[in-house]
Amino acid sequence: MSLIALIASGMLSGLASVLLRLAALRAATPSVGEWVPLLLRVAAIGSYGVGFVLYALALRKASLGVAYPLMVAVSILVVLAFTALHEQVLKPTQLVGAVVILGGVWLVTRPA
Repeated sequence: MSLIALIASGMLSGLASVLLRLAALRAATPSVGEWVPLLLRVAAIGSYGVGFVLYALALRKASLGVAYPLMVAVSILVVLAFTALHEQVLKPTQLVGAVVILGGVWLVTRPA
């Protein structure tokens, strides 16, 4: 259960970041009504909130040293996927950085 909660928390955190980015892009577009960026920001706050609750539940059983890196790694993957699919091609250094982060998370979360 704690692993599922951590993964969901990371996904929701990444989703919130994506929603905030979309809100910023929509706010810069004059043809979009003011309510669209507002709704995106409210959805981002809700996503952060639900993710926080899931993270708090996961910490009941998972250690902080494992839980936080795992949650952040999932969040980074969501943001990188959005960036690669909708905004720009990832540079090789960004891909290497993501692999290094994921490798570090794998090392931290392995049983001793």
